[in-house]
Amino acid sequence: MIPNRAGRVVDATGAVVPGEYCAGWIKRGPSGVIGTNKKDATESIELLLEDGAAGLLPAPQVPRPEAVEALVAQRQPHAVEYAGWEAIDAHERDRGSAAGRPRIKLCSWDELLAIGRARPVA
Repeated sequence: MIPNRAGRVVDATGAVVPGEYCAGWIKRGPSGVIGTNKKDATESIELLLEDGAAGLLPAPQVPRPEAVEALVAQRQPHAVEYAGWEAIDAHERDRGSAAGRPRIKLCSWDELLAIGRARPVA
């Protein structure tokens, strides 16, 4: 677990670390289900937005969207963007529809990445 106060990360003295948040098991320990994690994430994001509105977030070193994209690509080269998640969702729903089910989940990282990283033809 990461020491935190309702999702705001705190240091060894208990002081809030500006701009650092956590959710899920790393926030509360290995307990709960997907719904619990969603509630945790919602709570943490509400605090992030509250801190942003109050001017409590640290200024970015390079304040451009491209810098964030480059940092994510560097740290998580297999990251799937939102459009990729939408492609995965549509693919799983299509598979389920053909079998009379709401969805059939993809079960391997290779399958998920193949669908999530494919580029739709415009």
